[in-house]
Amino acid sequence: MKRPWAWFLAGVLAALGGCGTGSDASSGDRVLVSKCQYETRLQQPQRYDVVVFKFPRHPFKNNVPTNYIKRLLGLPGEIIAIFFGRLFRFAAPPGTPLPYDDRNDPAVNPVDLWQPQYMHINDKKSTDLFEAGRFEILRKPPAVMLALRRIVYDNDCQAKDMKAFPRWNPSPPNAWTADDRRGFAHAGNNAEQVEWLRYRHLVRPKDGALPDDPKQLRVQLITDVLGYNSYDGRDKERPHFERPHTPPPNWVGDLMLECQVTAAKAEGEFWLELSKGIHRFQARFDLASGLCTLLKNEYRHVVEDGKEVFKLVRQIEMDSKPTRLRGPGTYQVRFANFDARLTLWVDRDLPFGDGKEYPPPEVRNASEGEDETTLDTPALKQRRGPTVNDLEPASIGARGGAVQVHHLRLWRDTYYTLEANSTDVKSREHDPVVDLTNPATWAAYRSMEYKTMFVQPGHYLCLGDNSQASADGRDWGLVPDRLLLGRALLVYYPFHRAGPIR
Repeated sequence: MKRPWAWFLAGVLAALGGCGTGSDASSGDRVLVSKCQYETRLQQPQRYDVVVFKFPRHPFKNNVPTNYIKRLLGLPGEIIAIFFGRLFRFAAPPGTPLPYDDRNDPAVNPVDLWQPQYMHINDKKSTDLFEAGRFEILRKPPAVMLALRRIVYDNDCQAKDMKAFPRWNPSPPNAWTADDRRGFAHAGNNAEQVEWLRYRHLVRPKDGALPDDPKQLRVQLITDVLGYNSYDGRDKERPHFERPHTPPPNWVGDLMLECQVTAAKAEGEFWLELSKGIHRFQARFDLASGLCTLLKNEYRHVVEDGKEVFKLVRQIEMDSKPTRLRGPGTYQVRFANFDARLTLWVDRDLPFGDGKEYPPPEVRNASEGEDETTLDTPALKQRRGPTVNDLEPASIGARGGAVQVHHLRLWRDTYYTLEANSTDVKSREHDPVVDLTNPATWAAYRSMEYKTMFVQPGHYLCLGDNSQASADGRDWGLVPDRLLLGRALLVYYPFHRAGPIR
């Protein structure tokens, strides 16, 4: 007979094996799951929880439970939209009816509400709300940002045969110099202007052959390509039977820059900069006082002397806070532009809390004294997609500050695609084929499509973190509350993957 504590433990934790394609756990991982939180209603399922559930389409297969593990992103009663890889939501104001009321339709079986036809995908009522700017962007807490980020480039792990193609380059004239620790130093002699160290996204050609002239390897946009999703299925004896596979890329503009900075003196300034579309965002540190100022620089295409130029039109100071990056010492800094919010870490501190929000320029909204809800469609589209700024996506600057930077890493946010194994940008007949290195071909991004999905009451929308190769709610529908098993806590086997699930 089990002791009382054993019964309690059995209700709290369940060991599940062989979970289906999922978020942080791979197929076949052994996962420890907390069951009592949801079963006892002590805690409602929360957005960003990694959850385990029975697959709605086939809860059992050959009398064996079909368990899936995904990240919970849509809550009951919401309309979720995917646009430019990010998630937006509409929730009916309190006291108002839900946008859809299938539960009270006598022709609908409540047991079937998880199915895709009851998500009202891209229904006109939903798309009208989205076009009118009634959706809000979903912003991840800092801990979730760190869990979902994906490495773009680690300067400590450079390819040996690409030394002639450095991704981090001083922008001349410049006092930045490379050192033997794969870092850079700035002498701090120039107090008149900012001197920049800029990142260039140089990627090896698909055939693997590098050009003899480094200038022939062109800078391109950062995308959501994962080596994990790529494979070569060719058979030497049957060369046409299978072919190499890589999901088509999507441009990713939400980035995170981190480095270790060592200040030699309490004088001068140290800058971090991230570009996305029409904006360049900066975190400026005064090395004497430790004060950090966040700025948003907005660029637009304007006509000057009969020519169209892309230039800075306004600069907005978003906020200033004291930080511990003050005077001589070594500090770990991290600057992120995720989900239309700037988040800064100095060591383990978050000087601006979860971050400083700004209105996403891709959708209509009212902000900063300018009623953007009145923008006509052509003006709104001109704010969407990548610009030449995105060929310099991340930069480090110094003005009169003697500093060294090491352990440079550039990360990107998880990009949610409209469908698995697809690109979200669709070229029109009159558009040139999108070339990630050529801004003249990026017009197709101005007409980017989006997807809206209604989450029925008593149901949840769950998506995989590996969005490019995930069978999830975009395809087969919602997760009924009755099939939700619990929150995934950690992977305990195989041992080399053991650890908490975030």
